[in-house]
Amino acid sequence: MDGVRRRGPIERTLLDEYFDVKYDRREFIRRATVFGLSAATIAAVLEACGTSTTTSGKVGGRLRVGIIPPPAHTIEPHTFADQGALETGSIAGEHLIRTAPGLQLVAELATSWTPNNDASAWTVKLRSGVKFQTGQALTADDVVATYNRLVDPTSGSQAISAFKGALSPGGITKVDDTTVMFKLDNPTASFPYLLSSTTYQGIILPANYKLGTFTTTPQTTGAFKLTSYTPGVGAKYDRYDGWWGGHANLDGVDVTYYTDAAAADAALIAGTIDLIGQIQLATDRSLFNNPKVQIFSAHGATHRQVPMRVDLNNPLKDPKVRQAIALSLDRPSIVKTLFTSFADVGNDTPWAPVYPSTVGAPDVPQRAQDLTQAKQLLSAAGFPNGFAITLTTEQTGEIPQLAQIIQSSVKQIGIDMTLNILTATAYFDGSQTGPPSGWGNTPWLNAPINITDWGHRAVPNVFLTAALETGGVWNAAHYSNPAFDAAAKGFVGAISLSDQRSFSKQAETILLADTPVIFPYFYYYLAAGSKSVSGYYGDPQGNVYVSHVSLG
Repeated sequence: MDGVRRRGPIERTLLDEYFDVKYDRREFIRRATVFGLSAATIAAVLEACGTSTTTSGKVGGRLRVGIIPPPAHTIEPHTFADQGALETGSIAGEHLIRTAPGLQLVAELATSWTPNNDASAWTVKLRSGVKFQTGQALTADDVVATYNRLVDPTSGSQAISAFKGALSPGGITKVDDTTVMFKLDNPTASFPYLLSSTTYQGIILPANYKLGTFTTTPQTTGAFKLTSYTPGVGAKYDRYDGWWGGHANLDGVDVTYYTDAAAADAALIAGTIDLIGQIQLATDRSLFNNPKVQIFSAHGATHRQVPMRVDLNNPLKDPKVRQAIALSLDRPSIVKTLFTSFADVGNDTPWAPVYPSTVGAPDVPQRAQDLTQAKQLLSAAGFPNGFAITLTTEQTGEIPQLAQIIQSSVKQIGIDMTLNILTATAYFDGSQTGPPSGWGNTPWLNAPINITDWGHRAVPNVFLTAALETGGVWNAAHYSNPAFDAAAKGFVGAISLSDQRSFSKQAETILLADTPVIFPYFYYYLAAGSKSVSGYYGDPQGNVYVSHVSLG
């Protein structure tokens, strides 16, 4: 143990907190993988630890996958921003690191990641013997090119939501053919999560990759290569026999796109598809308790955000009004109605119960329905008789039902809310440039109040930097509070869990006072498959990872 401690302050902190019983064995393993401790080092502490990458199960067959809805835009990894594109790319693409169940990090194209003393720079070693589906060998040049595109503010990259404030152009450098250095804008203790599959845009592509060729030229490193793609219809993948991970069990994967959940459910029950990449209780109830179907569940931080514009000359500008709307909601009832047991109650901050850094009650009280206080706040804000407002949202999952619940909830305190429910395509349509040039003209970043679907992240950093920090690229509330920004920055850079919780308490308290965004719940990731699917696990982010799946 003394040898481990001498490696640096991060290792000392990990060991001290573990031995002081600040967290359990499982949490130690998770945190150790974040900071790149080897399996041998973890084993020295725990006496046993390891991860197997071998495949098992029946060989052969093609997995038939249903994806709901189809990709909304062109399949270009660095621009992924919707579930259809994410799932389509994830079948073929690989990342430096993969986020596994329990928020653990597993080596994929990287074999190790090591921080400097304050986590402001990270050295990543690449796996040897990896070849792209073009036959090219993976080198540091490919990683540098991929990440330069991801952090380029002019590239249209949606990964800037993850990297803004952490990694900028010029921060990625080649050390040698198998080593890449990431020099960060600010210390980021959880940076390996940003290099993992939780940043789903970060599929590693060749340095000579040409934009627009992802669906026409197989050129990822994964177990399956994308061999055909028809927008709105489907895609086909064949096994890549040169995969570094060995010989995948499946011969290939056939994807069918569905715009209607009922049609996909019927296909699964009838046996014409084997797996649906993501389902929801509100739209796929026929699959639950069906003897032909198995449900894949993963506890995560997937949620809906209800941003309220703080910068418009309307009632929502007053934090008392935003608090009143939040206090009108009966959250346990909402969870029970929409999700039964597959969700956690939210507290209007992005710190979901799944995160070890979440403070929660009693240090940060849980917000509960209080109609009397809500009416008092509206009256104090100058709206004793309420007001009228339009909520804009999308036709996705249970969101229309949530919109109706919010509508009826605020009616109890005198607010007349009109619902404008668009198709998902229309809701996310238009330019989404993000600050400093504005928020484009897309409805989801500009409506006075809306509801937007947000996918899971293994750490809350993206929710902080993209949705809540001043100038965040997905800051639909147009919120700005320097005190919150400072607390969020402190949280992102904190190495010890106790420090993370200290900063999260500050940030959570500020958000409850300001209430720029309502976080009503965090729901579990759910997928569904036939009983013949083996080796599949639910990924809270929504990646369809089938490299080790078999049909039997």
